[in-house]
Amino acid sequence: MSFPPRVNTAPAAAIGARYRYDWELFADWCTAVDLSALPADPLTIAMYLDEHTAATSTHRRRVTAINTVHHRSGYPKPGTAHALRERLTRRTRPRPDLRAAADDVIRRLPTTGWPGGLFGRRDALLLTLACRLQLSPTQIGRLKRSDVTFDGHTLRIPSHGITIDHDPDESPRTDPVAVYLRWARLQAFTDRTPSNRWLGESLTTATPVTDDTSTGLQLLPAIRHNGPLLPSFDKWGHANMGQAGLSRRATTRILTAHLTGAPHARTQRQVKFFDDGWADAVEDVVEAISDSDDTAPVEQPELSADEIAVRYEAGLAARRGTAEAMADLTTTFEDLDDRTDELLARIQGIFDTLDESADSSEPPPA
Repeated sequence: MSFPPRVNTAPAAAIGARYRYDWELFADWCTAVDLSALPADPLTIAMYLDEHTAATSTHRRRVTAINTVHHRSGYPKPGTAHALRERLTRRTRPRPDLRAAADDVIRRLPTTGWPGGLFGRRDALLLTLACRLQLSPTQIGRLKRSDVTFDGHTLRIPSHGITIDHDPDESPRTDPVAVYLRWARLQAFTDRTPSNRWLGESLTTATPVTDDTSTGLQLLPAIRHNGPLLPSFDKWGHANMGQAGLSRRATTRILTAHLTGAPHARTQRQVKFFDDGWADAVEDVVEAISDSDDTAPVEQPELSADEIAVRYEAGLAARRGTAEAMADLTTTFEDLDDRTDELLARIQGIFDTLDESADSSEPPPA
């Protein structure tokens, strides 16, 4: 079916004296916000009604005027519950089944090495939560470590009604319980040893997970620091100092990169252990730099242990301050999402009460 071209004005005959004021108010608002009045999107009407507070009877009259002008101009009525539901369905239609694609990605993610093993284990759990357990990016970002429990066989996320048993017949690479335990045990390790150097050593010496790997189902130790289940990291593997997990935008970006086959390539770094000539390695680097530099060496100031500690604490305080300053942004955006959902639900309630009988029998113009 073909419709007239998109315009922001309507023929006088289509408006009529009865609806002129309400239609012109709507058309002027659409022009001001650069939206189409004819034809109008159902969401445009929802925003218009929200910005023009009035009694329910006034809203009904305004929507009736908009519907009448559309009907007389040869367009479908946008101000109906059916139109809004159809429009919302296009925004919230179920996501496709991405389990097979996610499992294929998880199989290729590293479980060892530094920092690849860190990001690989985290992203494997992220893909599992999103593609197999159907949690949204916002829900994933809000999960705390204590929100997920494991009793030796069953993984539970009570806040979302999720219960999943360990499947001994599924590969430990992709089994949701095994994927979760690999990440949870890594977090438990950092509880006891909050050092990236020791974490890097542990991941570098770990055995890669294969289809024949046996999943240990031992209970996890008690959580010491109940932070986000999936925190963000910088490229060196340092965790965000704040209490917020991955943002919705970051989660979506990571999922999209993996599922489209274009993840950011992370270079595995060589980890020097304390018992593997660390001091000699540092001396070799300093010597190499000195040999390649033709300028006179710069004498470095000598700092006492107390001065080093003060500078270290100052750096940590600066990072914490930045993290706290940025933490409110995630909450702000989530509040906007919640308000949008509430607005659309309220507008749909108004549409549900509209009486469409007045002009529904009028045929469109020939």
